[in-house]
Amino acid sequence: MPKPVQYKAGSLIYRNGEEIDKIFILQTWKVSLVSADVETGSDVKEPISPGEFFGVKSAFGRYPSEENAIVTADSTIIVLSVPEFEAMAMSNTRIVLKMLKVFSSQLRRVHSQISRLLETETVKPDEGLFSIGEKFLKLKRFSHAVYAFKRYLTNYPNGKKAALAKKNLELAETAVLSGGRSPLLKNRKPRMPGS
Repeated sequence: MPKPVQYKAGSLIYRNGEEIDKIFILQTWKVSLVSADVETGSDVKEPISPGEFFGVKSAFGRYPSEENAIVTADSTIIVLSVPEFEAMAMSNTRIVLKMLKVFSSQLRRVHSQISRLLETETVKPDEGLFSIGEKFLKLKRFSHAVYAFKRYLTNYPNGKKAALAKKNLELAETAVLSGGRSPLLKNRKPRMPGS
């Protein structure tokens, strides 16, 4: 039978990207799930109330978690293995109903975020490809920049940014050949689209 575990405020129960095989039920006090907003990348905090469970999707789906689970006040949490949780759910249909309610709420939130993303202005393929090359150049991922600029010049040889793409391609190729230490790139800031 699972036993309650005490966690101190500020403890990290699991982190984003970690594979977890446990399901957690908050018994007392506070836990917050922190994930990145798909639109802005900023932190989204979802408070967990006593009696609610978390970690279910990752444990059942056997894939890495999509959030950090952080204890925000000294808390007591029941930690269950997947078989223990399944046995508990089989004997208590309220748990299954609560789980469906949580998943339904999460799906609505994801659907609304995807809808907003799809409504935003789309970028033209040539501008997008050029922007990717510029971003790789700025991040000093020169071989990726070479690939992006070559694709741009192959697909859009007369594109409005073809001349700049050629210059950026030369810079990126020089950096690749010199192991990323090109003197030409030392003080150069790539021009971003729209600037």
